[in-house]
Order: sequence, then structure tokens, then C-alpha cells
Amino acid sequence: MTIGVAASGACAGAAVRAAVLGAELFGRGAIGGFAVFAVLDEAGRLDYRVTQRGGIGALALPDAWMTAKVAAVISSGPDRPEPLTQFLVGAAGVGLVTGHRMPNSLGGDGVALNQAVLERIASGEPPPSAVDQVLAASPELDAGLIAIGADGQLGWGDSARVLRRDDRGSFQRDDGASRLALAHNSIFSSRPLAEALGELAWAALHGREGRLRALRLNAAVPVRPAPRDAVHIDSQGRVELIESANPELSRAQRRGTAIYLGSQVLCQGRPIGWVETELVAELAEGIATPLPGSVPSTFLTSVADVVS
Repeated sequence: MTIGVAASGACAGAAVRAAVLGAELFGRGAIGGFAVFAVLDEAGRLDYRVTQRGGIGALALPDAWMTAKVAAVISSGPDRPEPLTQFLVGAAGVGLVTGHRMPNSLGGDGVALNQAVLERIASGEPPPSAVDQVLAASPELDAGLIAIGADGQLGWGDSARVLRRDDRGSFQRDDGASRLALAHNSIFSSRPLAEALGELAWAALHGREGRLRALRLNAAVPVRPAPRDAVHIDSQGRVELIESANPELSRAQRRGTAIYLGSQVLCQGRPIGWVETELVAELAEGIATPLPGSVPSTFLTSVADVVS
């Protein structure tokens, strides 16, 4: 499995979704296929959404899940063995255990590592100790684990085998009230990925916008020639106009890049930042029409600390 995320706090559901969305937009590799999303609601009840293809954008997530206090996700390429919930196990009133690589690897006792962690938490062991003990007993299994208790306690770690990989990344943060951990492998990006995903998720966990923001092309908009590349948005973050210094773009009749990397972003005419991930759309007659689905119509921007 390529990425696992768990969080506790005011908007844990939004946080884990933001991390995987960022991975799909920033990265290349085994991503955008299967996904398992799990939450514990306010009563401690467990609920899942799963998909074999399409990644995070293919999951029909209830709005209420975005403010779930305990949430986790795991995702990788498509068409994985059923049931998909074997990769992210949970129990009502106990917690959730996700991870990366193969968190469901069988230990020497024949019990899956993620299930063994969950059972330890159920017996009263804190998640950090549960993860450490299970991984220490199976150092050469190909597994990384992230466990979140129903009380919000968080534990994470990689086996000795996974620690030797040079394609792994991780992010953890805890401010006492909110906790977040993510781990990934085999996702290739032009930028340090784990830190970017963590930053995006941490802001979402607190219900605020961070330096990295996700914007969407929700409807068809004009594409006009201009001296420089720019994306104009309204006060709600909706794209209103695309300007491009590429003279071919406004007369293109094809599917292709409509918003270029590095384009300036302007909100009601005021520069606020720069495009971090390109967006592909249907181009015809000087109009850019979004592709179906939430992820293909989304792009990330970085917002300047000081707006000129």
C-alpha cells in the first residue's frame, strides 16, 4: 500500500482526505486506485467507505465525516484483494489501524499485524506501545503501521525492512488537542512530499486554510490570451477566468493543460499566490471545461505569506 494517514481532532476526516488528495495531485506512482476511508463517529461507531478504482475522489463521503474526530485512510493502486477493509482495520469504541506497504502481513502467530495492534489497543495498551511491540516482533515483514485510538491517542512506526527503503516519507504532528501521522512509499514528486501533505492535512485538521490550498474548476470558464499566465478566482475560490501567454491555448480544440504550473493566482484582481499542480481540461472555442470527478478538476496553489 502506498499511503496511510490517521488523525484525531476537530476535522480529522477532512485532514486525512486532504493528505491523500495532495498525494494524488503532487505525486506519481501507485496512487489513485483503491482507497479505504474509515471514521469513528461521536458515539464511537465504526463506518467505512471503499473503492477499488479512482482513489479518494471516487469515495462518496458524507459531509459529516469531514468533522469526524477520529479518521484514517489507506490508498494505493487499483484492484487489490477483497475485502479491502483488511488493509485498514477498526473496531467500534476502540480505534483504527492503517499504514503502508503491507500492514495486514501475518505475524509469526498467524495474526495480521494491524489486527494484532487493534487487539492490543482493545485490551488497554496505548497505541504507541502496541505498534512498537508488534513491529519489534516482526522486523523483516514489509509493513508500516499507524494506529489511532478512539480517545485520539496515536502510534506509528515502520518495520526494520521498511526503514531501509529510500523511497519512504513520513510526517507526524501533535499539539495536544490534535494529532496527525502519515507514511508513504513509492510516490514520486518533484518536491519533498511528506512535508507538503502534512502541511495540507494539518491545516484541514484545524478547519482553516494553510499556505497550500486546493482550488477547483467547477464550471466552464473563458481562456484568454494575456502577457502572463494567470488564474482568476472569486472570493469563494471559484475559477472565473484563465489567462495564458501561450497563444495556442485560447484556440485549442483538445483535452490538455489549461492551468500551467507557476501561473499566478489572483483573487478579485489581487495577487495571492502561485499554481503548484497543473490542471487538464477540455479546451474548445476559448473555453476550458472541467473533466468529470473531483480530483481531475482540482489543483493546488501556494499562497504568499505577504500579498502584494
